[in-house]
Amino acid sequence: MPNNIVITGEKYVGKSTIVRKLIEKLNLKAGGFVVGRNGSFNQWLSFYLSDPLAYYEHQTKENVNFKENCQIFAKRDNVEAEWDIRPDVFDTLGVKLLENGLQNRDIVIMDELGRFELKANKFQQKVFEILDSPNPVIAVLKDEHNKFLDKVRSREDVDIYRIKKNNNDIIFNKTYKKLEKIINNKNKE
Repeated sequence: MPNNIVITGEKYVGKSTIVRKLIEKLNLKAGGFVVGRNGSFNQWLSFYLSDPLAYYEHQTKENVNFKENCQIFAKRDNVEAEWDIRPDVFDTLGVKLLENGLQNRDIVIMDELGRFELKANKFQQKVFEILDSPNPVIAVLKDEHNKFLDKVRSREDVDIYRIKKNNNDIIFNKTYKKLEKIINNKNKE
């Protein structure tokens, strides 16, 4: 039985919200990474990697040390400017967050995989290593095609769920049942 859940869909349909609700409802200690954003809605000026626990905690209360544990991997001066992308952030902090999730947490979150990591070879290798592991994984995939994302989608050990604006509750219930089953099977081992 696949232990990798992949969630995809258009921008702003609730992919990350479903991931967070799953973690909260199943009371899981999440590892891996979450991508945070700085700027105005849909006019982002930077993206950064964060540990899921720190990110979720920061969303509910002010965490003064939060910024110290994050690292920007893409930035621009204004919305018309080209992105300045730093693949080394994925290859260092991204790999470290994924490894920590694999070794020390109940589940590995990858929220979100996209295009900025196309030149981060160590990071991509770690993503596939984690997908090969017996640990439960939830990955959010950007709704576009590239060599990296298509390789994730083509795996036989992933269950892919597509979110649309009108099916959030249905997808949440399906992924909840699937994840609960994965965790129960892992606990029996």
